[in-house]
Amino acid sequence: MQPIHLAFLFHQHQPFYKDILRNRYVLPWVRLHSIKSYTGLLLALKEFPEIRATINLVPSLIAQIEEYAAGRAVDEALRLTRKPADSLTESDCLQMLDHFFVGYAPRVIAVFPRYRALMELRNLHGRTAAQALPDFPAGALRDLQVWATLAWFHPLVVARDPALQELRRKGRDFAEADKETMLQRQDEVLRGVLPLHRQMAESGQIELSTTPFYHPILPLLVNLECAREAMPDVPMPDVRADFAPDAAVQVQRAIELATRTFGRKPCGLWPAEGSVSTGILPLLREHGIRWIATDEQILARAAGTDLSRDHSASLNHPDGLYQPYALPGDGTPAIVFRDRGLSDAIGFEYHHGGSTPGAENFVWRVSEGARRCNGSPRLVSVILDGENPWDHYEDAGVPFLREVFSRLSRSPDIRTTRLCDYIQAHPPEKRLDHLPAGSWIDGNFAIWLGSPEDRAAWSLGAQARNALTRRIAAGPPLDPNALRLAWEEIYIAEGSDWCWWFGGDHTSDQDYLFDELFRNHLSNLYRFIGLEPPASLARPIGKPPKAAQDAGLDMDLATDGLPGVRAGWKPAGYRRFGAESSAMRRSGEIAGGLVYWFAEKQFFLNLKAGGYGEAIQFDIVFTSSGVKRVSVAPAPAAQGGAGAARFSAPVSSLVGRAEGQIQFYVEVRHGNETVLRVPKSGIIPAAVPAEAR
Repeated sequence: MQPIHLAFLFHQHQPFYKDILRNRYVLPWVRLHSIKSYTGLLLALKEFPEIRATINLVPSLIAQIEEYAAGRAVDEALRLTRKPADSLTESDCLQMLDHFFVGYAPRVIAVFPRYRALMELRNLHGRTAAQALPDFPAGALRDLQVWATLAWFHPLVVARDPALQELRRKGRDFAEADKETMLQRQDEVLRGVLPLHRQMAESGQIELSTTPFYHPILPLLVNLECAREAMPDVPMPDVRADFAPDAAVQVQRAIELATRTFGRKPCGLWPAEGSVSTGILPLLREHGIRWIATDEQILARAAGTDLSRDHSASLNHPDGLYQPYALPGDGTPAIVFRDRGLSDAIGFEYHHGGSTPGAENFVWRVSEGARRCNGSPRLVSVILDGENPWDHYEDAGVPFLREVFSRLSRSPDIRTTRLCDYIQAHPPEKRLDHLPAGSWIDGNFAIWLGSPEDRAAWSLGAQARNALTRRIAAGPPLDPNALRLAWEEIYIAEGSDWCWWFGGDHTSDQDYLFDELFRNHLSNLYRFIGLEPPASLARPIGKPPKAAQDAGLDMDLATDGLPGVRAGWKPAGYRRFGAESSAMRRSGEIAGGLVYWFAEKQFFLNLKAGGYGEAIQFDIVFTSSGVKRVSVAPAPAAQGGAGAARFSAPVSSLVGRAEGQIQFYVEVRHGNETVLRVPKSGIIPAAVPAEAR
């Protein structure tokens, strides 16, 4: 058998959180992922020097890391953390109580006793931040300041730092000096993120690829109409502009920044969201890109198959999937297609079991798939989000990655490779006549153009761009710096992340912040060129803040004849949801909701989700009494359509340590895959009424 070449590509990306007019960072995710995933993944790789991988760093992420490393970036959470606890204002305290419990609670918060206790205290009886504040004196607030960052340090970072180990051992009653030590360690890690990437690239262990600068959907910038290849009836935005020149800027600036930062020009490019089209190829050739990658669904569409309509359909024989292809025209750049099953298994499945069974299954699947191939050495491409999956694994994925890398190191048949090395040694043998336009999400652009909110965002962006070009043409000349910043706001607004959160495709508790930040970028443009922003930019495009959503929510779950349900009945709580899962989810959309209530000292929960038919299963995970997982399946009558299920249990069996409150979250599962988590992070606190205790 020919050797099997396995290419890992870990995609590292965060939205651009900086408001450049006000010079402030709105959210802390670049900072937190830097001290965790971006550093930790490289440290895990360093333990196995024979393992090769490709790391894709989005340029707008690099720019943000550089600012943090230089001390020029301060997000709101960092500002609050730096303040002495006894100097916090009431407003500061309320912000902390609402925003300092972030991340996947079972792995980020619950594993640290003091942090978990603070979360339980905050959520007691489902109270508001203002109601909880009297229970948070300065000492508790200082502990929260420390733990909201300390919990995010990657285990391999902590293992190398005695000061961080001591802080975790201490656990509580921190002094301001302890907090300062923690912040100093954070700064050291932030300063080392990019140099560590460069060092490992220079050693040859990793390849560093890039993405258009602000992570735009490149095919839509080049030609918005290409969306109709996969969605013939999709409406177009009411206002249009010529974004094609911006596509060239996004690619050129990406290559320039990567070259300046890492000392060499990237040879590969991961298009944002794996989005490709024939129209982008001349631009990529012009800049010397040697390879690109996307999802196997695009290859399936090129072969006349649509995987999004049949989840059980396997793609082509591995002979078709496990090789690079030459593209229409002169054949360059080469294109490779991710094995969706293997990639999503790491992203969504293996964290449910132990590290050894998951690693064993992964290596076996790589060997088995490639064994069925004929001809030249085959390339198995495993491409996934390099940040979010590890939040769901034990110890941020360290035991799992060690098992995988160790097994691969010992395998006589599998060789890990950088994509640039494989393409150079094994040029494409097959050619595509046409590169279908689409992304790695269902092979289309529905998330970025499919909803009215998406199209409204494109119209607002087009309106702003047209205003800028008219102002330039009309004169007088603009101040050069103001003009530069105005163009920068356009490029930022072209990022894919804004439309990701518009419409019903995805949701989080921070939707309204992304909405606000997108509109701020466009409003800033008008101000930079001396114009008043239009009134349309003062109104939310998509969803209001979560509290406002819940206040007006009207769940349609059937409750007739259920205990405690009578005229004028109101549930204790409810949550409507869309597909809240990560960018690396499989095809299909989830829509539905949950409603819960108390009656006769019992806790009742109704759930409904549509999109996967009869294979839906609900896992209810209660965290108020240890960690208790309960699986419920839809009633038979509901199968084949919207899945609906009911659960009930005595309140006394669920309250546990969080006296007076039941804390839980729900995972919606399709087969072995978690396709939805509600809420996306944290827990749902259900306050138990006095009569139900």
